[in-house]
Amino acid sequence: MERIKQNFIPWNRKWVTFRRHLPVVIKPAVAGLLMVLVWKFVIYDHDLSFAKSAENPLLLMIIPLVGFIYVIFASLAISSVFDEYKTISRCVVKSDLETFLIHRDEQLPIMMHILVGAPSLILVLFAIFFRYEDPYIAVAAIFSVVFMIVITWVIATELDRYEKSIWFKEKIPKDWYEVDVSEYFKSKNKPQKKSTK
Repeated sequence: MERIKQNFIPWNRKWVTFRRHLPVVIKPAVAGLLMVLVWKFVIYDHDLSFAKSAENPLLLMIIPLVGFIYVIFASLAISSVFDEYKTISRCVVKSDLETFLIHRDEQLPIMMHILVGAPSLILVLFAIFFRYEDPYIAVAAIFSVVFMIVITWVIATELDRYEKSIWFKEKIPKDWYEVDVSEYFKSKNKPQKKSTK
């Protein structure tokens, strides 16, 4: 029985894929470690944490509210870029240049970056300024919060730049990137002249 040829790049498997995606994990891990060092040498050593009396307002009101807002907008951002990524993928498989051009130059709006970035920054600041009873819990909490926020950001931006994908580089015809979108749709929308006999 003949094996069905799958639509992937044969050489882009296993170790190659692992090596290409390693930075996606390394960036948030480095950010988490850096923030732990900032906490240790700046906040902890100089006792700049919030007062103990701030614990209840932070845990019961501020952090849950900011966290809830972050989850909503981070989910919207990831969902939006992933949907666009899938749309572009379908266009390539179906050789649908028109739909490809509609989505080719789209990126997450700056407003969405702000809506995800602002609560991210607030959560990180509250995580490092929170007064922890145990320094090991502090390290675990700060690293985890920063790691998850940064990895969400990294994945959203990576998906938003689909052209970096090996699959897209191999499968998208080079001239598709050179098409002038406005000229293409202008010529498509021009009324066709009726031939007179």
